[in-house]
Amino acid sequence: MSETEEKLLTVKEYAAENHVSRQSVNSKINRHKDELKGHVFIINGRKMLDGFAQDFLKPTKDNALLISKNAELEKSLENEKNVSKQNKSLANSQGNKVKVMTVELETKNKLIAEYEDRIKKLEQSISEKDAIIAEKDNRIAELTDKAAAFENFAEQLNALFGVLEETANTSVGKKIGNLLTGKK
Repeated sequence: MSETEEKLLTVKEYAAENHVSRQSVNSKINRHKDELKGHVFIINGRKMLDGFAQDFLKPTKDNALLISKNAELEKSLENEKNVSKQNKSLANSQGNKVKVMTVELETKNKLIAEYEDRIKKLEQSISEKDAIIAEKDNRIAELTDKAAAFENFAEQLNALFGVLEETANTSVGKKIGNLLTGKK
């Protein structure tokens, strides 16, 4: 391969390498076609530039500064796009976490509501059982009072029977004994 063939670039490659548009390269080629005669070739339908054409088409010093600034801005834009993609990915991840946490929160709120309902039912049951216990305590107090009254009555009867036994041979004792036994 000759030196010229080694340096051949397509207009697209040249434009990318120099950070200019293909349209601006083609416009400059058309404006300077006489000076570039023999240095711009069409191979397989693609416009190719040799080393001379590449040097000739290089941007001027003022344009080079703009091109350099444009390249920096493109790099900065690419970096910002990457940061934006990362932020978007992070936002999606956080959004998914929020969805999961929302579902968990809803589930926990349902459980809390169920527990609150159970607690209310248990409190109601406890209240009903407390009322039953209070009734039974009252009944126990009544029965205790009656038992005490029966004990007093039993003591009085025992005392009466004691008196009756002592007076059993008297006519009053016989009459009371006959009344208690059902004899007349």
